Amino acid sequence: MPLVVPALRLFMVFMNVYDTYKTLKIPPGRKGGPPSIKAMTQRKRDLKGCLAVWVVWCCLAAYERTFDRFVSFIVPFYSEIKSVTLLFLLLTRAKGAEPLYLHILRPLIKPYVDTLDPLLDLARDIGDFLFALSQVPLNYVL
Repeated sequence: MPLVVPALRLFMVFMNVYDTYKTLKIPPGRKGGPPSIKAMTQRKRDLKGCLAVWVVWCCLAAYERTFDRFVSFIVPFYSEIKSVTLLFLLLTRAKGAEPLYLHILRPLIKPYVDTLDPLLDLARDIGDFLFALSQVPLNYVL
């Protein structure tokens, strides 16, 4: 099983990227015109599904980085359970990720939105500053 989980993870990332690419493309309209309202509504639904898949995937990746080694010692057949979970997310795509997001992740994150938003803005600003600082040649600094 140790080889199955990384292969499933890699395949899931490629499927997420491909589905997002397909969803972000604007649907073609009839005879070169703008897309229909029905097509745009479907695109909006698909975008929500893609976003739910990415949020669930990122939370799963953060969980794996933080708790994977500890939980694997406690839970028997942990690798098999993780493989089945990844296979479930691969086969159901947005239909499986949306309920996980709406009923588990969203209620966990919602009370902390007022705290998380300014912290993420600050982290983005610090990252922008560090990136801009890294673009300055060293001979100007020294």
